[in-house]
Amino acid sequence: MNILYLAHRIPFPPNKGDKIRSFHQIKHLSKNHKLYLACLVDDQDDFQYIDELKKMCCVVETAYRSSWNQLFPTGLAFVRGQALSTGAFYSQALQQKIKAILDSVSIDRIMTFSSPMAEYVRTVDHIPKLMDFVDLDSEKWGAYAEYQPFPFSTLYRMEAKRLKLYEETIAKEFNQSVFISSEEAESFRNRVPGRPVAVVANGVDFEFFSPSENEGSEKKRPLTIVFTAAMDYFPNIDGAQFFCEKILPRILDAVPGVCFFIVGRKPTPKVLELARKGIVDVTGTVPDVRPYLESASLAVAPLRIARGVQNKILEAMAMGLPVIGTSNAFQGIAATAKDGIRIDDDPKSFADEVITLLHDSELRRVCGQRAREFVSQRCRWQDCGSDLETLIQDIG
Repeated sequence: MNILYLAHRIPFPPNKGDKIRSFHQIKHLSKNHKLYLACLVDDQDDFQYIDELKKMCCVVETAYRSSWNQLFPTGLAFVRGQALSTGAFYSQALQQKIKAILDSVSIDRIMTFSSPMAEYVRTVDHIPKLMDFVDLDSEKWGAYAEYQPFPFSTLYRMEAKRLKLYEETIAKEFNQSVFISSEEAESFRNRVPGRPVAVVANGVDFEFFSPSENEGSEKKRPLTIVFTAAMDYFPNIDGAQFFCEKILPRILDAVPGVCFFIVGRKPTPKVLELARKGIVDVTGTVPDVRPYLESASLAVAPLRIARGVQNKILEAMAMGLPVIGTSNAFQGIAATAKDGIRIDDDPKSFADEVITLLHDSELRRVCGQRAREFVSQRCRWQDCGSDLETLIQDIG
């Protein structure tokens, strides 16, 4: 089949949540179909990766989305009473390129990744369309509002309300809606009864994220806690602050000498301010997160705001690390304590879980082993790709 795939961010390199998911979808679908990719690029450095995508796609069309050129369409969406997200991710240049593909190629399926991309093909009603919402952005904006001062809180609540209506409208216009977890899917089914809603989970590259063969060796930094995340994203920033302010002091009292590594691209000033010599290390962008996971005792996911599936958790588990996280962070991952993870929302209890693991190297080893076994059995990309393939075929 000829598949038109639309993405709100260039799906390479697969170094953050949405790009990881879209990359693996494209990688799988390209094995049996001809893909025509149209996407936005928000970082000039990412244009160098177009050739990598052309290895999987017949055509790769892009448009640059800078902070400046999104101001007018975002403002226009505000005036029209539309969700700001639809304006922020709309490009007339990309719209023309998508039209050219539709005019010149007999497209059999359209797949859109992230709800704002639906805007480009809303008038196309003769081709079966699949919408991968990933998770419910409207509910995410509502959660943001709870952690922001006025007037941002008001703006975010407005966006949540408008985006909620938009999501429901899109579900009625598209043949199939897809979500990353059963929790997200069930929540949406209650909002759009009678519409087809399915789950395509996230996986982890089990071969890439793999601990060294000498698993019994002593860790280089045996008292190290790691948090890997894109550090220019508000939920991750808030999580790092929450851990450093409410949880880490309790851990330091019980385990002097422990070091907390915040590993992730583009740390904001608020994140950089958390650095404390010998205690909190903010690395910034690193070429590979695996060495930090390899040398850590355990990983944390202290997210107070989270939707869907956290790739950072799956990657840490695949590397054989115990992971302690909040219930929100584990929302889309059906792991329990027997799978080597710990879930707690209370700062004191969260700290106690970390302290227990830091004091018990054998418990860490067993938990790490069970965590890796969990993802190896439940979170493989080829299984996720097969689920997507079935949906693509069935919407015809």
